[in-house]
Amino acid sequence: MDISILEDLGLTNAEIKVYLALLGLGTSTAGPVLEKTGLQNSVVHMTLHKLVERGFISFVKKGKVRHYQAADPSNILKFIEEKKSRFESILPQLLAKQQKQERQEVEIFESFRGFKNMMQEFVKDGERGDEYSFFSFHTKNPENFRSVWKFYDDFDCERKRRGFITRGIVPSELKEQFRDRDQKTLLYVDFPVPTNLSIFRNKIIMTPFEDKMVCFLVHSRQLAESFRQYFYSIWNQYKK
Repeated sequence: MDISILEDLGLTNAEIKVYLALLGLGTSTAGPVLEKTGLQNSVVHMTLHKLVERGFISFVKKGKVRHYQAADPSNILKFIEEKKSRFESILPQLLAKQQKQERQEVEIFESFRGFKNMMQEFVKDGERGDEYSFFSFHTKNPENFRSVWKFYDDFDCERKRRGFITRGIVPSELKEQFRDRDQKTLLYVDFPVPTNLSIFRNKIIMTPFEDKMVCFLVHSRQLAESFRQYFYSIWNQYKK
């Protein structure tokens, strides 16, 4: 029998031995427990006392002799529930004390399915009114990525439904690709700008699809804010 759960509940090795011995003995004085566990006399008596205090065993006195009995094992569940209840009562205070550390990491996704999963992860914590800024998706071989363009068209509808404020900077050569989008949300430029990059809350995504469909989700408040400032340095200067 795996008794590690009893250790997880805070019982010492001696307490576990004594409790299990009493389960097998039924009602017993300290003597048989001493023999069954092989523990020292002083340890057995101290352990019996602790188990009584914790409610794992009980006793009755017959004359001057104590006769011990293990509590029903199902009572341990009540013990666990009491611990859980006590912990839940202080949980709000513990959460209030917790120092929130911003996530700093990069996730890598491969394949079209991975790309779609990344996009959902990118906006999963979004709220109405959040800003979604992007430098347009662009590849040398657009015909190979029709599925991505179709996804972005559908994703634009998803952004609108969720109430995100979307703005994009697009190379003028891609104007035809964006003919069905809300033109007030787009800025077309004739000078070099980054492509395949979006900024949302404290995250950015990069989709440098060329030889292989690999994309990156970066969790970084600092990088997101830096790219956001760069985006608006262009948007505010050229968008009329």
